[in-house]
Amino acid sequence: MGWFTAIILFMDNMRRTYRRDLSRRAASYVVAILALVGLLSAASRPLRGMLAYLLQVVPFVVPQTAAVTLVFVSFTLLFTARGLRRGQRLAWAVAVILLVVSSVLHIVKGIDFEEAALSLVAVIWLATQFKAFPVLPSRAAAIRAAVVGLAGGAAVLGMATGLAMRADRQHRRDVGDTVDELVRKLGGNSSLPIDFGGHFADPVLVAIGLCVLGTVLWLLLSPRAPAPLTGPAHHAERERARVLVDTHGGGTLDYFALRDDKQWFFSGHSMVAYTVKKGVCLVSPDPIGPTNEREETWVEFMLYVQHSGWSVSVLGAAAPWLPIYESSGLRSVYIGDEAVVDCPSFTLEGPSMKSLRQAHGRVARSGYTTSFHDPATLKDSVRGELMELSTQSRRGEAERGFSMTLSRLFNPEDTGMLLSIARDATGAAQAFIQWVPARDIEGWSLDVMRRSKSPELPNGIMDFLITETIHHVTAEGGHGLGLNFATFRRLVAGEPEGRLAKASQSVLEKASQRTQITTLWKFNAKYRPEWVPRYVVIGGMDELAAQGFVIAAAEGMTEIPVIGRFLGHSGQ
Repeated sequence: MGWFTAIILFMDNMRRTYRRDLSRRAASYVVAILALVGLLSAASRPLRGMLAYLLQVVPFVVPQTAAVTLVFVSFTLLFTARGLRRGQRLAWAVAVILLVVSSVLHIVKGIDFEEAALSLVAVIWLATQFKAFPVLPSRAAAIRAAVVGLAGGAAVLGMATGLAMRADRQHRRDVGDTVDELVRKLGGNSSLPIDFGGHFADPVLVAIGLCVLGTVLWLLLSPRAPAPLTGPAHHAERERARVLVDTHGGGTLDYFALRDDKQWFFSGHSMVAYTVKKGVCLVSPDPIGPTNEREETWVEFMLYVQHSGWSVSVLGAAAPWLPIYESSGLRSVYIGDEAVVDCPSFTLEGPSMKSLRQAHGRVARSGYTTSFHDPATLKDSVRGELMELSTQSRRGEAERGFSMTLSRLFNPEDTGMLLSIARDATGAAQAFIQWVPARDIEGWSLDVMRRSKSPELPNGIMDFLITETIHHVTAEGGHGLGLNFATFRRLVAGEPEGRLAKASQSVLEKASQRTQITTLWKFNAKYRPEWVPRYVVIGGMDELAAQGFVIAAAEGMTEIPVIGRFLGHSGQ
């Protein structure tokens, strides 16, 4: 009965999170469409018959003013649509009020019953969806919006006052003008300077007012940022997460949950590693904890995310987690396969291993040797030598790859890791690989690869170092060695059939000229690994572009997200 009740509660919570997301998406679309309808209605002339009937009741200035006001109301509704997608309560309240105002303006502008009725129907529906919009603006956003609103409002008011005073002075002068003087001015024969702004004043003021209004709403309705953890607080949370990784984390990506740029959501004996960028919550790896807490942990995390107004994307998701993600309304997209080598069965013998065997032999004959270390206990002299080597081939100043690197080297707190170093005949370090522990495969998973940029470095140095590490793992009684992702491997390898698959292969072949997609697959395939599929989990299609850009930035590349760590390593 206990298990049955837990399953019922899980399904109910999942339905609530899914319905809440649907409500937000629908509200965003509906309000955006009604805003566009309002703008088109304000720009179009009312029907002559309706206008004639209206002018029998109100003066002409009333429908004219209503049309101008409708522009501001519709423009504001466009911005509230963005906030509604994020579940913001302020956006919900503003949308309800403005839709009511919009329906009145549609009537006053030209007795547009259809537009007014649509707005009122939207108001009634939005009123029933109140619980889907719990997100409040942060204090920092409110302060910034208030400053911009006050400064911009004062500027617009000052300009409007100045133009009004100028118009009043001009009117007084014109009253005293003779007919001849007026004719000379209008005909352009007057020596007086032309008074710029007469016909442009209203449009300019409207444009400036819209800019100020848009900026204020953009600030107020921007996604909330998580409270930053820095210094001792961040370190304490990371060490709390480390305990869970040591206890329950055994996947090839689990150790990367301890990156310096991640934060952690704790639930029971589980945790979710994430970061938030531009309103997108990036999760990687999959949540870590006991198997029986998976569903509950993800439900609690999704509730936390929805109350914060973020969208969610999971990088490098494993297949067993996909049903849980998809039950909360997310979508999974195949991104590639991770190469995992079975070390005990690995051999350099046979025709298919000829290229790898030759590379290993060539480097060995050049006098290279390999040593293995615990990165946490390196001597200062070795640490300095490797850090200098690391800067030669690293792209930028930071270790990149949100889902697949640890972001730091040789940290004494990172225990249980493995470091492979290749040295030349003189004893100088020429390449190294740092590996993180992965209990599920009884071995290690690739973190970073670094090598010298010396032109005398023998071709195949990384092949030599990986092969030596495979032999070392076998000798130590280990089993697996996770190499890397082969992005879109199935397509590159030509496994799927059909026209769409062939078209995709053609696109990837062209893209590979720049991103080395094919090269990466072939590099991994040489080791005859087991291919483990990995996925990117995303939200709705309306969030795809934003999430794609954020993923690409987090992974440290601009071509294709989660492409791998072998980019830029030629001559392997």
